[in-house]
Amino acid sequence: MPKKSISSLELAALVNELQFLVNGKVSQIYHPENNVLLLQLHAPRRGKQLLKIVSGKWLCLTQQKESALKPSGFCMQLRKYIDNAIIKNLYQQGSERVVIFEIEKLEKYFLIIELFSKGNIILTDAKNVIITALENQEWKDRTIKPKEKYVFPPLDINWKEVSVKKVQEVLKKSEKRNLATSLATEIGLGGLYAEELCRQAEVDLNQVPTKVTAKEAELLVKTMKNFQIAITTPKGYIYENDVTPFPLLEKKPLQEMESYNEAIDTLKLSEKPSPYQNKIKTLQRTIAEQEEAIKNQEEKIIIGSRKGELIYEKYTALQKLKEIVEELKKSKNWTEIAKELKKEKKISKINLEKKVITIEL
Repeated sequence: MPKKSISSLELAALVNELQFLVNGKVSQIYHPENNVLLLQLHAPRRGKQLLKIVSGKWLCLTQQKESALKPSGFCMQLRKYIDNAIIKNLYQQGSERVVIFEIEKLEKYFLIIELFSKGNIILTDAKNVIITALENQEWKDRTIKPKEKYVFPPLDINWKEVSVKKVQEVLKKSEKRNLATSLATEIGLGGLYAEELCRQAEVDLNQVPTKVTAKEAELLVKTMKNFQIAITTPKGYIYENDVTPFPLLEKKPLQEMESYNEAIDTLKLSEKPSPYQNKIKTLQRTIAEQEEAIKNQEEKIIIGSRKGELIYEKYTALQKLKEIVEELKKSKNWTEIAKELKKEKKISKINLEKKVITIEL
């Protein structure tokens, strides 16, 4: 499935579905791949749950438990601080693709999941000082590494709280080629939902943003609020290239699921073979190469045996030819020898430079 990551709106739908994890307990932590973290949780009235976090892409509940052969240093750090801790809150940071778990053990911690760009998973203390991170990163205005203060990425517009007036301001200043592009990038809806917003609001998505009327801006904001209502109790709609929390207006889903988490868990792009599978494939490749080498050697043996048999069969004739060449070498040079040997029908080629005679047997 081509979908590689989730949008801000889709993340909001997932977070709404995951609210039942609040007051649950972190019972185990696994780090099966570099960018994948698994949290085994015990949720009130729901029992054991497995939350899969794919840094920079998505998070969702899953049934597929994976564990690394040996816990990573990052995994061990998380276990040290938040194993058996209680999830006190779970929310999205504004409309950013950032999820925050407020966790309490003896002290309060924040587990921050970044799903934009390359992504990251960060654990901070109650004062937002970084304890550990999946990957140390540095930008002009943000640094992600232990002992640094965690700073959230800057947010210009929160589409969850946007007003008609704010939409009008953004569109009037926009230099984007059409309305859909402006809504996708400047309001933060992403391409799929910007176009869907225009379709459901019955506003021309190809028009120049500065030409949008006050009435059209009202329709867009009203439809945005309808989106927010739809994702409070989302379901999963699987299309050829997308997985959405509500049905799209002009497309028929290939499959419908009861929850958006369940639908997101069908995404397989980030998955890699386990260390055992990698080892099996390496051994299979080695065996195939060895079998090919054995086959080549067997073929050479067959050819060599046949050559030996032919030489044995033609031994008398070959011995006689050898004696003739030896006799000619006593009185003639190789050019003269070649002329004499060409009279023999069985001789197909004479290489004077290498002094090699090729005979057809």
